[in-house]
Amino acid sequence: MRVKLFAEHQPGKNAVSLFIITALFCFIGSHLRVPQDLSLFWPVNALLAGIIVRHPFLHTARNYLACYGAMIFNDTVFSGWALPAVTLNFANILFVVIAVAMLAKHFPLRGGSARVTSALRIFPACLLASAVCATWGALAQHASFNQQLLIAWSDWLSEQFSTGVMLLPFLLTRPWRTEPLRNLLRPASLLPILAVIGSLALGAIIGGAGSLTFPVPALIWCAIVLPIPATSLVVLITGISEIILVAHGVMSIQGNGILPISHLTSARLGAATIAVSPLIVAVSMDAIRQLNQRLALRANYDFLTQLLSRSGLYESLKLESWRLGREAGVVLLDVDYFKTINDNFGHDAGDVVLEEIARRIKRVVGNRGSVCRFGGEEFAIVMFDHSPAQLYQLAEAVRQTMAKEKFWLQGSTVTITVSAGIAHDCAGEEKEWSEVINRLVSTADKSLYLSKRNGRNQTSPVMTTHDRVGKVA
Repeated sequence: MRVKLFAEHQPGKNAVSLFIITALFCFIGSHLRVPQDLSLFWPVNALLAGIIVRHPFLHTARNYLACYGAMIFNDTVFSGWALPAVTLNFANILFVVIAVAMLAKHFPLRGGSARVTSALRIFPACLLASAVCATWGALAQHASFNQQLLIAWSDWLSEQFSTGVMLLPFLLTRPWRTEPLRNLLRPASLLPILAVIGSLALGAIIGGAGSLTFPVPALIWCAIVLPIPATSLVVLITGISEIILVAHGVMSIQGNGILPISHLTSARLGAATIAVSPLIVAVSMDAIRQLNQRLALRANYDFLTQLLSRSGLYESLKLESWRLGREAGVVLLDVDYFKTINDNFGHDAGDVVLEEIARRIKRVVGNRGSVCRFGGEEFAIVMFDHSPAQLYQLAEAVRQTMAKEKFWLQGSTVTITVSAGIAHDCAGEEKEWSEVINRLVSTADKSLYLSKRNGRNQTSPVMTTHDRVGKVA
């Protein structure tokens, strides 16, 4: 059963949920401390920002006070702090408020270029929020302006910035639907992940400042191959791994710059910067995939009737299992005297007629076959594993539905009929269904010609591909 933590019209429940989540992750962060005063990771700020951006109705003073109270509660109970808990945690709330203010208007992400633009806002939002948070936190720790203040400020900034840049993309760029796990276990998906693991190990063995960048090519590979949620997760785990390896001396990044900052601070900033490139590639690839899907949708579906187009029909045939001797059938339908409808009522009315015919065909066919607008006023129904008698009954049901239910055009009721032709055969020497259906369409067209020649509004008997129709003079 799915538990819903937040509800728009239940402010009390929302505040309690945020208090519990904040207290839990503050507790986790407090137990990730390095020998210095700050935690190795402090995920609660980015987590809260992501939650509130995802649920804009949480952006209220009551909820921020609930989060602030949970932070103070955790430090007072588990760290033994009193006044420092009040002053230091205000820096954490500043990060959350600023990040939410900069990101809330641009999420949830839509897609395409908007997704790229919105994802890129994470970087400046985290940078500004981290700078303000670090300024307050450093001043709260060291009131005097000296080298210790600069060191404290860099520690605050690097931790908040790296955690935000690595965690927020995972929280904000993922779609609500989840990617099937089997898709992530394919060799094409596992190889870039293995490459990331290998590059991390190589960086730890070789060492040096450049070792932090070793995973970048593999991360770009992940961004190209994997969906955004998986890529964001891999980037997050990679950044955390690098920081932990540096903190414990497994990965050595040498060199001292002008600023008196630690290797851990440098590693955090490096990991955060590295995380940006895969994110840009991931959202760009996602935009390209969405564009391709929309183009395929336009090509495979008829805009007016929302039925399969001819190309869409043949694409759908690729999903049908091939079996020698499997039955296949085609019903070809053509609207009788359609030109007269356009001439008397106009082309807009003709479009209305085609839309209504499509709805009626889909209603009769249901999930028994594929319905296609084959061209102009001609429609095709493709069915598998149905006998000739069943095809005939279906064609008759469609024809009678058109004839019995009048069409409403410009204030008048009009009787519109269709003629039908049917073809049925089994898969033979062909290797693809498209070849079989092409053969059946040609035969069904001959059957349709008989219906037209014999007076329209009728269904000719089922024909096989071996039948022939004489040419009428």
